Amino acid sequence: MSFTSIDYEEPKQKTYKAVSVCDNNNKTVLFNTGDFVKDWYDSIKHLLTNLADEPNHMHSTSVDHFQMDGNGYDSMYMTFNEETNSGELSTEYGDGIEFFVKAGTAPTWDELRKLCGDKKNL
Repeated sequence: MSFTSIDYEEPKQKTYKAVSVCDNNNKTVLFNTGDFVKDWYDSIKHLLTNLADEPNHMHSTSVDHFQMDGNGYDSMYMTFNEETNSGELSTEYGDGIEFFVKAGTAPTWDELRKLCGDKKNL
């Protein structure tokens, strides 16, 4: 089983340090640019490109705690629109992949990719 966790000093969301992904072989990849939005984005990209075959992926409790401990980030959910052949972000909880954005913002999928320095699709 693989899992994602967020390294910060509870209960202070502003002490964010890194997002880490540990695979089922206990190999950990650290995303620690200091920008939580980018690090989360990069961790999701890592999961989809490198760990897609792992059957069980979970978030550690630190992911939930990080969200509960502050209001600096909002969740947005990416889904794929087959009609436009592109990703779309929505604030509606659903079957999409959860990404985080700075609170009070609502970037498009392309804007989020640009903010995170990604030139390739997930």
